[in-house]
Amino acid sequence: MLKQVSRLDYFTLQVFIGLVELKNGSAVAEKLTTTQSKVSRALTTLRDVLGDELFIRQKYGFEPNQVALKITPMVQTILQQFDKIIDTTLVKKETAYELTFAANEHWSLMVLNCIQQSCRCVGGGVYVNVQPWSETVSQRLCQGKIDCSISIEPVNHAMVNDSKIGDITHFFIVAKTGHPILKSSQPLTDLLGYKIALVNSNLQGHQMHRIEEYAQAKDIDIKVALKCPSVRMVVDHVSMTDDVGVLVSAMSYYYFENRKDVDFIDISDEWRSTPELTSDSYYLHSHQSVLPSMVNCLRNLLGDKLVEMQNHYDNISTSISPPEPITTCCTHKSCTALECDPDCQQRACIEASECTA
Repeated sequence: MLKQVSRLDYFTLQVFIGLVELKNGSAVAEKLTTTQSKVSRALTTLRDVLGDELFIRQKYGFEPNQVALKITPMVQTILQQFDKIIDTTLVKKETAYELTFAANEHWSLMVLNCIQQSCRCVGGGVYVNVQPWSETVSQRLCQGKIDCSISIEPVNHAMVNDSKIGDITHFFIVAKTGHPILKSSQPLTDLLGYKIALVNSNLQGHQMHRIEEYAQAKDIDIKVALKCPSVRMVVDHVSMTDDVGVLVSAMSYYYFENRKDVDFIDISDEWRSTPELTSDSYYLHSHQSVLPSMVNCLRNLLGDKLVEMQNHYDNISTSISPPEPITTCCTHKSCTALECDPDCQQRACIEASECTA
């Protein structure tokens, strides 16, 4: 009997309901986009398996008998369950890929924008669940509780893939506007005379910041007033105190770029030329369950974003140049270019090709 029941497939049950509702083989064939011969074969199968005629042929078509009317609700229920299976499968294919990503404040928005605006490697798109970075991120990543994270050190675990995003090339001292450190000729040395605010992004436990390692190597007693994972909090703190902030990476420039209550010094060259200071790199960490195509896409997008931020700062810093000095417009008068009279320009300046007016 089980072999016989297995012949009642989705199409055959659709034919049954069609005949009950439309009472016409041609109409059923048209509705199901099939042929009348296939409808006839399906009806034959129904009669063979269920051992009943089910339908009585009339002049206008088919009329369901008592058995057919009795099993109609059951067949409708079965077809509804088939439809739910199909709908569920279709929805699953169209659902966005959910990616749980742990990142520091200055990377979170970049991650979100990169994935939502540029990632096309997964059909249906990607839904991003961004979580704040914490000391347990590496552990949760290894356990598969989160998919990806960004840090300055490789995780080095069998279940995690480490991909280099790019190098950290920019370093800044940030302080409130008018702070003495901003006029220092040797800021990297002088900052150690002040209380310092640091961003402890990606540092585990009591691991020291690079500037703390530098002070230790120089046998200098460093005074740390604040250490937190938020760049914004460090900038806010130094804007209201005499403390000095040390920020690394062009990614942090966004947080003080347009602020009037703080100013900064670019110490990148001095930092990189100091042997005791280390220049780190950013790494993308991904659990092995993450699609390789997604990992490659993320690494490339985030690497491009890092370069974009570095170029943004470099372009702005090189465009800020001191105003050109006002020079005398000619050798015959001591007037400046802004004051030069027309006679002077015509008679002496133009002849000597020295006028700057």
